[in-house]
Amino acid sequence: MTEVITVTRLRAGTLVRQSALPKPALPADPVAQQAAIENALSMALYFVRQPGRERANLWAATAKANRALTLLKHASQGITQREAANDAGRA
Repeated sequence: MTEVITVTRLRAGTLVRQSALPKPALPADPVAQQAAIENALSMALYFVRQPGRERANLWAATAKANRALTLLKHASQGITQREAANDAGRA
């Protein structure tokens, strides 16, 4: 489901509609999560190493690095939400 946010500008008096992007899909398997993160990072390096069209390649590399960071953030939040192994107070 996509939310639509309506923002009014005071000067121009026009309406701006901005739709919320869906959250990126994160694989449930930890191995698949790591593979998705590594794939995004390797694609970022691929775009950095490409000759010519540096501006477009830098933009693409930045997008892939941001994707990797988002996946890493979601993966680390999944770890912190799980129960700790030693909650009983025993060693």
